[in-house]
Amino acid sequence: MEWIRGCIKQVTKKEYLPLWIFAAVQVVYHWLMREPEGSDAMWFFRNQLDAYSLKEYLTSRYDTWSSRLLIEAVLVYVSRDIVLWKVVDWVVWVFLAWAVIGLFPDEKRASASWPTVGFLLLYPMWDLRTAGWIATGVNYTWPLACGIFSLHGTARAFERKQTHPAMWLLYALAAVYGANMEQMAAVLLAVNVCAAVYFWIGKERFRLYASAVIGAIAAALEIGFILSCPGNAARKSQEIINWMPNFGSYHLLDKISMGFVDTMHHLLASGNLLYLCYVLLLAWLVFVKTKDVRLRAAALAPVVLNIGLTFYADMLKEHFSSFAKLMEKNAFICGSNYQLAANYIPMILYLLVIGCMLLSLVIVCESYLELCSQTLLLALALATRVVMGFTPTIYVSQERTFFYLYVLLGISASYLVVQNGKRLRSVKGYETFRLAGALLAAAGIVMNLVEIGGI
Repeated sequence: MEWIRGCIKQVTKKEYLPLWIFAAVQVVYHWLMREPEGSDAMWFFRNQLDAYSLKEYLTSRYDTWSSRLLIEAVLVYVSRDIVLWKVVDWVVWVFLAWAVIGLFPDEKRASASWPTVGFLLLYPMWDLRTAGWIATGVNYTWPLACGIFSLHGTARAFERKQTHPAMWLLYALAAVYGANMEQMAAVLLAVNVCAAVYFWIGKERFRLYASAVIGAIAAALEIGFILSCPGNAARKSQEIINWMPNFGSYHLLDKISMGFVDTMHHLLASGNLLYLCYVLLLAWLVFVKTKDVRLRAAALAPVVLNIGLTFYADMLKEHFSSFAKLMEKNAFICGSNYQLAANYIPMILYLLVIGCMLLSLVIVCESYLELCSQTLLLALALATRVVMGFTPTIYVSQERTFFYLYVLLGISASYLVVQNGKRLRSVKGYETFRLAGALLAAAGIVMNLVEIGGI
C-alpha cells in the first residue's frame, strides 16, 4: 500500500498536470476516430494472418515490398482489433509526450511539460488518417515514440548522469524498433553520432555516452538493412511506374530541390498552426533580446510570408496573380527547367526563410552548444521531409510525411521556451504570451475535433 501511495503521489505532481490533460484530450480523439473501410489496415493488413503465417508474410514483404518488418509484424495483429489499436495507440501518444518531456533535465521538466504538450496539441491529427488511422499510426507514431525514448540515455549523458547498463538494453530495443522506420533511423543516427563525437572529443568516459554509441549502431544497422532490402527496390520501381514515370531522369540535386521546395511550400502555405507558432516564438525571442531593427525585420520575415501565403492568398491572386501562380505551381528546379529564371524565385524565398530562422537562432541561443543543438534539430526536421524527394510518392503520401518535422519543431520550440524562461517571465506582456499559447492550443484541439469527428 505504501508503494501504491508513493506512485499516486508521484504521478499527481504538478509537473504531470499537462500530461494528464494531454491524455484526456487523446481519449476524446481516439473515441471519435473511425477507421475507413477502404483503409490499408481494413482491406490488407488485417487479413494477412488468415492466409499466411507471420514468417511467411514477413518473408514475402521483405522480398517484394518493405523493410519495415518489425513495424508490420505488429501492424498485422493490431489491425484485427480496432478497440485494441485505439487503447494501445492512446498509450503510445501519452508515452510520446512523456518521452519528449523526459529529454529535459529533471529540474526543467515541470516548465518543459506545458510547451511540449501545447505544441503536440497543435499537431493536425487528421494528417495521420491519410492511409487510415491504424496503418499510419503504427508506421509513424509508434516508431517515433520508441525512438525518442531511446534518446533518454543520450540526454542523460549531457547532464553528466550515467545510465544503468540494464537500461542500455531497453534503449537499444526501442532504437531498433524506432529505426525500422526510415525517417526515425536517420534522426537517431544523426543525433547519436553527433553526441558520441562530442563526448569523445571531450574525452569523457565511454560509460557516460555508451547509450549514444548503442543507439548509433542500432540506427546504422537498420539503415543498412533498409538499403539492402530487395522489397524496397521492388516497391520503388512499381511506384515510379504508378506515380512518377520521369523520376529516373532526376539527378541528386533535382531530388533535393523537389523535396525542399515541396516541404517549404507546405510549411508556408498550408495554414498549419504549429509552424506559425514556431516562427512567432522565434521572432518574439529576437524582439526580447535585441532592439536592432534589421534583426527584428529578419525574424519577422518568415512570419509575414507565412501569414501572407496562408491567410491572404486570395488577395495575392487578385493583386499579384503572377507571383501567386508561381508559388502555387510549386515547381522545383531540375534539368528540364533550370534555364527559366522565374522558377528560382520560390527557391530563393525559401532559402531566405531558412536563413532568417538560422539568424534568429544565432541571436536567441546563449552558447555554442545550444546553437549547435538547435541548428541540428532544425536541420533534422527539414531533412526528414526533404528526403521524400528521393521517393516517387512525395506528392502521394503528402501530409503524414511531415509528422517527424512537426514533432522536431515542437521539441525545438519547447527547448527555446525553457532556456529563455527567466528572461520571458521578466518581460512585460508575458501573461499575454501565455494566454495566447493556451488559446492556440485550444484552437488546435477544436480543429482536430472538427476534422476527426466531423463535428
